[in-house]
Amino acid sequence: MMGRLLVFALALALGACVSSTPVEVSVKTYQVGGTSIAALNAQARRHGPVVPGLEGRAFAAVEYNFFHNFEPEQRGTRCRFNRNGNVLVRSEVTLPEWRERDMRRASAEVRRQWELLSEYAIIHESGHIRISQEYAGRLRDLYRTSSAPNCEELMAKIEREAIPILEAEREAQNEFDRTDEVRFRRFLRRNGYDLI
Repeated sequence: MMGRLLVFALALALGACVSSTPVEVSVKTYQVGGTSIAALNAQARRHGPVVPGLEGRAFAAVEYNFFHNFEPEQRGTRCRFNRNGNVLVRSEVTLPEWRERDMRRASAEVRRQWELLSEYAIIHESGHIRISQEYAGRLRDLYRTSSAPNCEELMAKIEREAIPILEAEREAQNEFDRTDEVRFRRFLRRNGYDLI
């Protein structure tokens, strides 16, 4: 049940992004326990997802891959990809799930703070998915506009020209993480907190 609710929340968060790039989102959770935010954060640091390049464990994370269904077609003197192809983003979001028995024992204030932290985790991971959608769109456009004298050359060209797009996507994702503290603090202030 919780997984379905989280997928729905992610879908709502992504709904603001109108994109012709299809995205598949699945959610997995890990259990955290405790009756204070400090205890819950300590559990997240112990059991959260491992993110390459991050020291320790993350509170939440998303893994994603690009897939495409473009096929090269030789027509006369040019090879092009089929025009109706697309690039898909397949993503898996990992989020913490608070053990029900601990949640019931916690104060209303701790439950509210946890709700805010969980909401922001969804907002943040949705931001990563939106960035991946944007760059998947750039890859799609590259496939749709590329051509070469033969299909072997076309495949080599795509591999070569996709590299800067994928590098720019990685940098955009890193920049999103580097600038997240400002967005997180703004989110908390809007909800009546300086820091949790």
